[in-house]
Amino acid sequence: MEKISPLRASLKAFEQFKAQRAQKKQENTGIGATNPFGLTFKGTVLQMDVFETQAKNNAKSNISSNAKETLAKAGKLTASAWAATLSRLNSIKQSMISFGNRLKENTVSTWDKLNKTEISFTGLFSNSVSSLRSRSVSELESMLQNELAAI
Repeated sequence: MEKISPLRASLKAFEQFKAQRAQKKQENTGIGATNPFGLTFKGTVLQMDVFETQAKNNAKSNISSNAKETLAKAGKLTASAWAATLSRLNSIKQSMISFGNRLKENTVSTWDKLNKTEISFTGLFSNSVSSLRSRSVSELESMLQNELAAI
């Protein structure tokens, strides 16, 4: 009997997950997989031919009727593409609006933080080398002890 290590078990689970993803991807790449209208009816995706009306079966079909059918199909295809474009533009617009709002909030919070921050240079140069050289050793020793006590 073979021992199953945690690494081998996780690798097996990952392979199963990968196979399921590949199977779902193959199912979704069939005809009509894209849904430009964003609507489904009982799990059925709307396709381009939702605009089609029932054609009358005429025994006499001529070239002009074929041209009309071709033109009608082109119009339906254009309408489907237009609906998909509007949907995509709407999603892009929403993402741009949310990005702008996040940018505005971050800018306002940064500005507030900067307004609350105080910068002071008063004690920066008080202990320069030239000023420390002029002090006595006992005074320097007391300053060092005070600094060490603060730590």
